[in-house]
Amino acid sequence: FWKVAGGLLILLICGINMFFVVDYVRSLHSLGLYVGAALLSVLYLSFVAYLSWLCLIALGVTSLSCGHSVSVTRTLRLEPPPPSRPPK
Repeated sequence: FWKVAGGLLILLICGINMFFVVDYVRSLHSLGLYVGAALLSVLYLSFVAYLSWLCLIALGVTSLSCGHSVSVTRTLRLEPPPPSRPPK
């Protein structure tokens, strides 16, 4: 239930944000801004779709994985491992 509710809340917030961006750009009355906003909107929505796809795979929707795997517990190790000592 919480995963679905969270997903719907995210969609609602993204939709409201997109509405206000479109409303603001329309009030400026400039063709260049219309085109720029349209391009940025397509890039933004593509990025959000990609992140949503990865999150759904990480949450266990294996039908979307297409052979890929995503780990939410994998961590990045920034320091090199200590050198191993040669056996005696």
